[in-house]
Amino acid sequence: MSDQNGSSDSYINQLVHKAIERKKHLEHQEAQRNKPKLEYVLFSQFDVLESFPSKNGNTTLYHLAKQGEPDKQVCCKVANEGTSSHEQSLLIGEASKLEISQHPSVADFIKVGNEFDRPYIMYEWIHGESLAEKIERHNKKGFRHDHIAWLIYQLAGALEYMHTRGVCHLDIKPANILVAEDDSIKLIDFGAARYSDEEQSPTEVSMNYASPMYVESGIAKPQDDVYSLALLTGHLFLGSTFGDVWRQLLGQKKRCRLIPKHVWLLLKSVLTKPRSHGYTAISFAQALARIDTQALKTDNSAPLFSNLRNADLVLTKHSAADKFSFGRFKYLEAALVASVLLVSGTYTYDYLQPEWKPSPKSGFTESVTLAKTIKPAQTASFLAQPPWKIEYALEDMSDDLVLMAPYQEAYQVQQGKLLDVYQDNQDNLIERRNIASALPQNLQEIRSDLVTLQANLNNDGVLFAKAQRSLNKVMANLNRLNVQAQEMANFMGRQDNELVDLILSGQARAVDDYMKTAWANHQAESYYYSQVLPGALLDKVYAAIDTNAEQHYYSRAIEQAQVAKQFYGNTPELTAKIRALKVARSEYILFSTVTEQSIFGNAKLNASLLELEKNAPKKFGEVTELLNSMAKDAIRKSHQQSKPARGALAVQRAISDYHPDVRS
Repeated sequence: MSDQNGSSDSYINQLVHKAIERKKHLEHQEAQRNKPKLEYVLFSQFDVLESFPSKNGNTTLYHLAKQGEPDKQVCCKVANEGTSSHEQSLLIGEASKLEISQHPSVADFIKVGNEFDRPYIMYEWIHGESLAEKIERHNKKGFRHDHIAWLIYQLAGALEYMHTRGVCHLDIKPANILVAEDDSIKLIDFGAARYSDEEQSPTEVSMNYASPMYVESGIAKPQDDVYSLALLTGHLFLGSTFGDVWRQLLGQKKRCRLIPKHVWLLLKSVLTKPRSHGYTAISFAQALARIDTQALKTDNSAPLFSNLRNADLVLTKHSAADKFSFGRFKYLEAALVASVLLVSGTYTYDYLQPEWKPSPKSGFTESVTLAKTIKPAQTASFLAQPPWKIEYALEDMSDDLVLMAPYQEAYQVQQGKLLDVYQDNQDNLIERRNIASALPQNLQEIRSDLVTLQANLNNDGVLFAKAQRSLNKVMANLNRLNVQAQEMANFMGRQDNELVDLILSGQARAVDDYMKTAWANHQAESYYYSQVLPGALLDKVYAAIDTNAEQHYYSRAIEQAQVAKQFYGNTPELTAKIRALKVARSEYILFSTVTEQSIFGNAKLNASLLELEKNAPKKFGEVTELLNSMAKDAIRKSHQQSKPARGALAVQRAISDYHPDVRS
């Protein structure tokens, strides 16, 4: 019987829930019907110049001009009537990703709205031509190599910025890249954009340019944009927009003559390893920017820009035939100037500073003499070099055992001391490295949870535009924190397995550069803590002391200076500072009393006179003479005004008691 009651209660609860949901749905429909129709409001304020319906039929893009102000033109992307709440939430998500991706090479976001019957986005209308249109006009001709590199560099800057904020565009193709009338680059159409690691089925992406890893997994990664960027680059060199062209070329072992060798190798390394190529958007653009000047003289290259403003800041032009050619006479002139500078510089350097440098091996007797005359400064300079330079220098001097011996011994002693320091701090060092390496992963997991939460809220239809923007702001801040955490992890030290993987994958040079950079960073940090930071702290200590002194809190300032001695020791600077503060305190007490700004007791006045004479004996006579004069004037004026000069009398009495031979 109880089972039957339970099942009937469950059935009734289901009916109640369905009734509530139905009521909410009807209320929502009624609220939507009561909202003004979007097109009515839009077309009452703007003239429609063009309209572009989307391929999937969910949205329409309007090119609008403000009525009465035809120069003010905007784009407005609206959700079509009959679209689902899920499709409408995707449009709002697109607006949010565009808003947080604002960069000079991205279309300017204006607003997102949902106050009418359907949501909409407004962003700037760009007067210019898309890359697809340019490729169509110059079909199969290809574009100038320096123009391609400059375009890709600007586009990569926008993508790199987006990636640091956790957004992947995922639809990099010629139709979505505009060259404006002022030659600026603008990236448009964020309909396919996703957050990094956001899992969602790909929509509205061009299959000719999309990364196969993204299409297969549905999970967005920044490397997917780099893959599309590489495809775009190849098509610009070929003058073609079709993705299958690349599939044919990659199957050939011979390089296409329209593409320079270094570009061909770069593109193949990215396109054959869609997510393990190791390039960011910017590093890909920098590798591309090595331009062969001879290629610019060919006739089969069309321009992308009217000019190349600021392109010289990033493009490295060189000739493949002669990388180091200055011209015969320029080379001779440069060599002569370099020789003169080398000789004069070496003479001046040796004369002014006993810096370490390997000496010529010209005989055993000279070596003995040199070894005996090596100065401490030379040894210190030798040990200050990076370890790999020291080892190279020792190896270079290996034939001259006498000359090498002092430096070899000094290096061994230094390394022994450093080994002791490392062994004493090894556990703490490993712990800090583990914490730093785990931090980016922890932040990434938090971010993934936020992405999942956002997707669930969107699917449930409860995430409004304002909440969406707030969530995007949190995610953007989390992305920046993740990037900073990764930088901190790299500074603390990469994990051994990661470096081994790089070596085994043929990137030994990257590991070598990393280790040298890490060594330099930690040496700079050591110098900072030993030399820079103590000085900076002392400046702040002095500032705090001076602030109290300016407010006449001399006793507090003196106490601070004496406490500072516990860290800095009894330095001449701190000793002088304390002496000056005591003199200032004595003068303040005495002159404040004689002028009756503040009247101090006799004990305080006597202590001040004693402190003044002790710390400034030469100044003591001048001060007491001036105080006596001021006291006499004050007493005389007080007699005239029939008003007692208590402060002046107190100072006069204190001076008289301190030095009985001085009488008023």
